[in-house]
Amino acid sequence: MIKNCTTAICIFSASSLFNLVQADVSINTTRIIYPASKKEITFTVNNAGKRASLIQTWLDEGNSKETPDNTTAPFVLTPPISVLQAEKGQNIRVRYTGEITLPTDKESLFWINVLEVPQNTDDPNQLRIGIRSRIKFFFRPEKLAISPENAPEKLSWKLVSKNSKWHVLIHNSTPYYITFNQIQINTEKVKGSVDLSPQKSMVSPNDDVEYEITSKSNDIKPGINFSVINDFGGSTSYIAKFAE
Repeated sequence: MIKNCTTAICIFSASSLFNLVQADVSINTTRIIYPASKKEITFTVNNAGKRASLIQTWLDEGNSKETPDNTTAPFVLTPPISVLQAEKGQNIRVRYTGEITLPTDKESLFWINVLEVPQNTDDPNQLRIGIRSRIKFFFRPEKLAISPENAPEKLSWKLVSKNSKWHVLIHNSTPYYITFNQIQINTEKVKGSVDLSPQKSMVSPNDDVEYEITSKSNDIKPGINFSVINDFGGSTSYIAKFAE
């Protein structure tokens, strides 16, 4: 989950450098799958705090600067704004409007946003900040050629030498977005791993991604040992080989 400081307000104390800010509101999952066959789906937002929080929810198409007023994502979230009581949860319904026709041969990626609106404070030495959570939202068409569990096995791996360093080029011929959790390599030519960042850990359908391999010794099985994030937010491991 990616959390951003949004809009107005930042907690700052005159008596100390900073007051620590911790979000009370959280989403009950790290990713959401919307099967095209469903009229609507739901997810839950929880408030672990001791006071009620005002929350706002919306979908965007990948631009984190999009707001509920300018997003063009073809989904309606209900309720878009709600008061989430202390230590309670709120179900949010998501419905595909059909206003924009989405591909039927591959997944489409959007992002769910949940903004926790800061509460008023009587302390004149404090400014307030809204904390936003963003998670991936996949719209999945029916009757795709393979199952999501088998998609990582269909990836093509190529070892590339570039600027005296080894790189791995990965081609995704499947209709799914695949998010890597770990990549470790143990071959005769190279032993090492890939430093994955949240911003560059996913390969889109029918697309390529390239990573530099950081050389280091490791005690792993021969081949390409990698894991991906599955539909439930957990990690599933696979072993692959480089193309000849």
